[in-house]
Amino acid sequence: MSTAGEVRSYRDTFLPYWHPVAYAHELREGPLAARLLETELVLWRTASGVAATQRYCAHRGADLSAGTVTPQGLRCAFHGWTYAQSGSCVRIPSQPQTPVPERARVNSYLAAQRHGLIWVCLSPEPAAPLPEWPELADSATVATVPLPRLDWETSAGRMVEIVLDVAHLSFVHEGTFGNPEQPEVPAYDVEKRSDGLRAQIVYPALAPAVGSAPPRVDRTTLTYEVTFPFTARLTFKPTLFYPHTVYAVASPWSEEKMQCFYFASYHPRIRNFAELFVKSESAILEQDRRVAEGQRPRAHPLDFSGEVPVKADRLPIEYRRALAALRLGRPPDAPAWD
Repeated sequence: MSTAGEVRSYRDTFLPYWHPVAYAHELREGPLAARLLETELVLWRTASGVAATQRYCAHRGADLSAGTVTPQGLRCAFHGWTYAQSGSCVRIPSQPQTPVPERARVNSYLAAQRHGLIWVCLSPEPAAPLPEWPELADSATVATVPLPRLDWETSAGRMVEIVLDVAHLSFVHEGTFGNPEQPEVPAYDVEKRSDGLRAQIVYPALAPAVGSAPPRVDRTTLTYEVTFPFTARLTFKPTLFYPHTVYAVASPWSEEKMQCFYFASYHPRIRNFAELFVKSESAILEQDRRVAEGQRPRAHPLDFSGEVPVKADRLPIEYRRALAALRLGRPPDAPAWD
């Protein structure tokens, strides 16, 4: 990679962005453990929203995710120390008449609930707002269905790249929807935005066989929309069917491991969509996982010096260029490096 810039650490680069750490339905009355960028977190609900702090008590290192949510805050199960949303300890039961020491606190972080997810930003100043998906706000015309969380031994960027990769569909997804007889990828444009990318491609997907009839080719329009750093929204528009949209939001545990929150929105008139989606998409993603976890390095590469990209790879190439720009402290839509 020809550049004079200094590469920032992975954690420092992506720390100021919002990342999902749990589905909203997972966070109930009690606290919930989570992890983000090598930081152990505990989440809990407050009267005003969602709180996120470091997971371990400042007193003796007990796991706060085993504690209890009270009106005062999160109470540690070991000695009852109670923490407010700000991270400050507000109660030490063993010495109620003594002022709480200033050092009796845990780190707190920004947290929010949106799009059915719990998001956390580890920086006090987010580098970008949460993704805007206005279609999800209308529950009367759009239904959603999530998959179980995906825990993959690969980087968040690698996971997003495989979602954006058109050329692999005919090979990796043979037997699900891939069409091995038509692997050619026609030329397509990629729109670069300050916060992401957009591309539209028509793919000759194989519709499932029905009864004794063989699978039929359905020229499906695929619209890819990326929000940096690790979110892909992919809309499928079959020729003779309602469209549906898939949301893949990868959350980095570390530079080489991630979890992904993967769900779909669809028209409520599509019968049995949720059941079929979970079954078919789980099979498709298992095909992707085997490939992604086998790639080396597991960390997302910053350049292409060890690879031979072609024009069909344009969308994942532009995505990698954008993340490389972020690692260099440059705008993601900056002119590409060689």
